[in-house]
Amino acid sequence: MNIKDKVAIVTGAAGGLGRHLCRGLSQAGARLVLASRNRPALEGLAGELRSRGATAIAVPTDITSEESVESCVASALAAFGQIDVLINNAAVFTRGRVVQMAPSEWRKVIDTNLTGTFLMTRAVLPHMIKRQTGSIIMISSTSGRKGDPGASAYAASKFGLLGLSQSLLYEVRKDNIRVSVLFPIYVDVGEPKGEEGAGIHMHAKDVTDTIISILSLPSRALVREVEIWATNP
Repeated sequence: MNIKDKVAIVTGAAGGLGRHLCRGLSQAGARLVLASRNRPALEGLAGELRSRGATAIAVPTDITSEESVESCVASALAAFGQIDVLINNAAVFTRGRVVQMAPSEWRKVIDTNLTGTFLMTRAVLPHMIKRQTGSIIMISSTSGRKGDPGASAYAASKFGLLGLSQSLLYEVRKDNIRVSVLFPIYVDVGEPKGEEGAGIHMHAKDVTDTIISILSLPSRALVREVEIWATNP
């Protein structure tokens, strides 16, 4: 599968890892649907990508809203007629001990990181199933493998992504749809500071390159899960 001209929806596209994902995917030739709640940043990124010759549309989207998610998918299909890739990247983080955490903070994390991912995935699946092709990438975290003190809501949401992904894969493999989960450790989303040496963290470009490699595999091959670690943080 060459990703040139493939249509990819990227959630959480306006900043951080999402911004780097969009830049890398556009350079590889993908046509992009940028989804985020941050309209100004989203439109700025879309304009930047188009100025470099890429094809990208900005679709302000709240992934916790079923109506907003459905509108995003409808906009993607109206613009491009197909959806080949969904990258579930949007996430929020809150810190606090369980005994001190307000239920509203818990719900905000779970609603975005887990339920929002479910809603986006559910919305694109009928189209992918009809076409009998598609790739869904879940951006989890090493916190989806182990818990950390003060990060119970985030860890729970990322553990939940693994269960969702494993179950979903069994449901859609027969439809030639691939589901992959990435577990990156801390990701530097600034400008790259170097490739090796003490204190050099993994960069967002490394996650982007991994995703492009996964998407570029022949459709007969599937990467279910991959952990991405810094060599010498």
